[in-house]
Amino acid sequence: MGSGLALALSAAGWRIGAIASRTTASAERAASLIDGCAAPATAQQVADACDLVFITTPDAAIAEVAGTVNWRPGQGVAHCCGAASTELLGPASDAGADVGAMHPFQTFAAIGGPGQAAERLRGVTFAISATGWLAEFLPNLAQSLGGRGIEIPDEMRPLYHASAVLSCGYLATLLDAAVGLWTSMGFTEEDGVRAAAPLARATIEAIERQGPINAVTGPVVRGDADTVAAHLDLLARHAAHLLPLYRQLTESSLHLARAKGVEEAQLEQMRRTIGGSG
Repeated sequence: MGSGLALALSAAGWRIGAIASRTTASAERAASLIDGCAAPATAQQVADACDLVFITTPDAAIAEVAGTVNWRPGQGVAHCCGAASTELLGPASDAGADVGAMHPFQTFAAIGGPGQAAERLRGVTFAISATGWLAEFLPNLAQSLGGRGIEIPDEMRPLYHASAVLSCGYLATLLDAAVGLWTSMGFTEEDGVRAAAPLARATIEAIERQGPINAVTGPVVRGDADTVAAHLDLLARHAAHLLPLYRQLTESSLHLARAKGVEEAQLEQMRRTIGGSG
């Protein structure tokens, strides 16, 4: 995240003065990719050299880093944690710095390096919370990256982050369940991934174009309780651990079915099906 953000900002025309990391070698690798960027040994040296400092450590280390650096009045300090508020940067604020949070609504899993991380920042939404001059500057910074900055109040950031988890981490969990059904049928995990990935990708693309209601398909939004019952019957015999998840997802899909025109009698039959099977 840190190296990717630095590369993306540099490509957008911002001067990256210095990068520090847990190891000198890591900082030097990142700095070598950016013209004029230094790789000092300490975070303090970065803070001394820069007007705006991004703390891109693991979330648990943000407060520790903020508390070990001597900040100066008017300096900008921002972290990139999704769920946490700017309270993590209390020591910087107490020293007179303006503080902020700027979190990209994006995953950095399975990337090959900072170049790919920078590429993933294009076009994404950034959740921003900030004080002082950062309140205007950080949204402009996000725009310069080809993204969109939106203001998320500190007290709502955990809810925002829950949306990110549902969009990414739990999406992976759901697809893991789908792939697992292929292994239950005797196929390999690779077979399951090859089957599920194009379907999931097409669904996400349809949601992006037309929204969830127009993209959703399946027996629930057709009012087909018999097919749902057949699913539950086979799940009970071959993947019983998925029954609670399947029932909850079916229940959560009923409002989409209603929006698609499924009649209340069919919705009630669906409720009875998921409540009494398996």
